[in-house]
Amino acid sequence: MPTNQAPLKVSNTSNVPGHTMYGDWALPGRKYSYIALRELAKKHMPGKQAQLIQFSNICAKPGSWFGDDDFSGPRFDAADTKYPGMLIRSMPNPCGLAYRMVDGRRRLEKLKRAGFDTGYFFVFEYADCEEFIFDFELETS
Repeated sequence: MPTNQAPLKVSNTSNVPGHTMYGDWALPGRKYSYIALRELAKKHMPGKQAQLIQFSNICAKPGSWFGDDDFSGPRFDAADTKYPGMLIRSMPNPCGLAYRMVDGRRRLEKLKRAGFDTGYFFVFEYADCEEFIFDFELETS
């Protein structure tokens, strides 16, 4: 994992430009890190086909991840389930499941509420995303 880049400094974890990983969601040996999803997608998305995955194999952050109920309100209402989310296979996660969700948890929740137990997702290997994992620091006042 890259360590030669200075950590991004942010005032709030919601200002991190990617999938945040800290607390129970931290990677082993790292306190605060994130995956730069746009860069990951630019490199590994071309030609990739979405795969049908059982929801029971996916570890996704809860609706309260940023402190509020992310599974209600305008952003949840706007989540369009026709777009596949992004999963990382074999990436450490607090659920001990095969896949870690890095994009699309509101869409996943909508599908679950609609009675589905499977959905289509773009699946990346952990090795594919390691070069896009960076550290961040919370600025203190």
